[in-house]
Amino acid sequence: MFIPGHITGFFAGYRSKNILKTGSIGAGITVNKGVKIELQEGDGKIFYNGKKIKICPVEKVIQQYKKLGYIGNHDIKFSADFPLGSGLGMSGGCALSLSKELFKNQNKIQNNLNLNPIDCVKIAHISEVECGTGLGDVIAQHIKGFVIRKSPGFPINVKKITNIGDEYYVIVEIFGQKETKETLSNPEVMKRINEIGKSCLNSLLKNPTLENFMKLSLKFAIDSQLINDRILSICEDLKFTVGASQSMLGNTLFCISKKETLNDALSILNNPIVCKIYP
Repeated sequence: MFIPGHITGFFAGYRSKNILKTGSIGAGITVNKGVKIELQEGDGKIFYNGKKIKICPVEKVIQQYKKLGYIGNHDIKFSADFPLGSGLGMSGGCALSLSKELFKNQNKIQNNLNLNPIDCVKIAHISEVECGTGLGDVIAQHIKGFVIRKSPGFPINVKKITNIGDEYYVIVEIFGQKETKETLSNPEVMKRINEIGKSCLNSLLKNPTLENFMKLSLKFAIDSQLINDRILSICEDLKFTVGASQSMLGNTLFCISKKETLNDALSILNNPIVCKIYP
């Protein structure tokens, strides 16, 4: 089971008494690096790239399935291409991969769960929202590709841009971790983010191209005051590409480049990770 990483260019968050309608609008891309899961018989330990760890959305997924009557008990092993807390959707990817894996195995364990495929996406989304680790990653990772989220939460309301072509590369450089929960729980910061995010979404829907996505992502990062000076400086150096910005919400630079500018872009960065849009 593979779940792609997700890069959010811009967003606006929504809270509702109905947790399924809590989420975000905005836009992002999934990439061909992400997280894989393996379940083994055990007592519920969680491992991330070999290290025993607690991952709140994963624990919430387990709790939700057990409330539904799931009686399996596993050790959960995640193999990931990116670290947690880097703004690349790894917590959402872990939650979604586990939920889909448990859904796949439900008939082997207990026949009365009566879940449908979208239920496992809802469970992962709820888990991430409750933990404060994300608002829209799970939905985008379920849809995959270049995804514009037009409404928060469920029912899923997205526009997926499919006529992209294969000439684009996504370059990522991770500079450290950033705590998503701190930003999402700050009303003053979220008010500013939401005003700018809504405006960017309207602009992208009028011209839904990768070029416009990157332009709006950088505008959002600057106007929301979320971008740090180091990443902003590198974005200036990468102006010859399709565009560069800061992944939301992470201390991570992302850049989209065509093949002819790829080597020049890589020469500017210290530890670049080269991806493709997935699928």
